[in-house]
Amino acid sequence: MDQRSCQDIYGGLAFLVCSFLAVTFTVLPLLKHLYGWGLWYCLQVLWAGHKGYSQLAGSNSRYQYDAFVVFDTRNKAVSDWVYNALTVNLEISGHRNFCLCLEERDWIPGLSCIDNLHNAVNSSVKTVFVLSSGATGGETVNGVIRQAFFMVQQRLLDEKVDAAILVLLDEMFPKLKYLQLRKRLCKDSVLSWPRNPRAQPLFWNRMRMALSSDNLKFYDNNMSESFI
Repeated sequence: MDQRSCQDIYGGLAFLVCSFLAVTFTVLPLLKHLYGWGLWYCLQVLWAGHKGYSQLAGSNSRYQYDAFVVFDTRNKAVSDWVYNALTVNLEISGHRNFCLCLEERDWIPGLSCIDNLHNAVNSSVKTVFVLSSGATGGETVNGVIRQAFFMVQQRLLDEKVDAAILVLLDEMFPKLKYLQLRKRLCKDSVLSWPRNPRAQPLFWNRMRMALSSDNLKFYDNNMSESFI
């Protein structure tokens, strides 16, 4: 093979490589700009299928609900989000409809608050805490949320069941120590509500994954041995 033939071959390969790189670096930013959240959503769905997430509620007849949703019912903005967004997307929309327990809808009239709360936490597979920094009275959580949190922690100690899912409705949320620790230990159980409408389908997919999966599978292996 003469020198000119080698130059032609290597020149052709160099041209193909440069063309491929040029097209790649041109198309990828364009796809990210146009379909970024859609592509990320598809990747999340494929990843969920690969991990083999399964439904939990049907595995034990003890549970009446897939999740108990606890939130500050005095906060109108939070209540509107729970009833018009969370409930609609989880109980009505999607390929699987979840059964949610809501204080104002499903609690038994005449039963004490603490008894209703105990029944709701222990008859639900998961407990979803909807938190907002603009809570009534300037507090991050109210008494019902605190009591529910203690009951969920008691389940973790007694049954080795981590049932907590945290939903943060505000971007500028207080840097609570437990919240920071939770993000490090089990980040997939801490969800932030996105203001960008294009990112919201991804949020609902992550929420369904969290409700359908064992939280212990999400634990950081470097930290989990200290807690379980």
